[in-house]
Amino acid sequence: LSLHDALPICESLKRELGDAIEFTQPGGGLFFWARLTGANGKLKDAGELAKRAIEKGVAFVPGAPFYASNPDHATLRLSFATADVAKIEEGVGRLGQAI
Repeated sequence: LSLHDALPICESLKRELGDAIEFTQPGGGLFFWARLTGANGKLKDAGELAKRAIEKGVAFVPGAPFYASNPDHATLRLSFATADVAKIEEGVGRLGQAI
């Protein structure tokens, strides 16, 4: 994914999750690394969000297992390696419904 392709995904995350998520726009690669903020009463636990997201037909990896110690349960890793921008935007919409 190029920087150009990442822009619509960033816009989708902000549109669908707003202040409930924070992230740094990637310059390429395979994943977005993000953190739930809990803003406006939204979920702050990525493990709980993962359960709800699966019910909406979308999956992601909670970030806690990637920590060697003191895991941050608000973090998550979103893959964009195998889906086109339209599918990713659909997934982000479903994620927004789950939060």
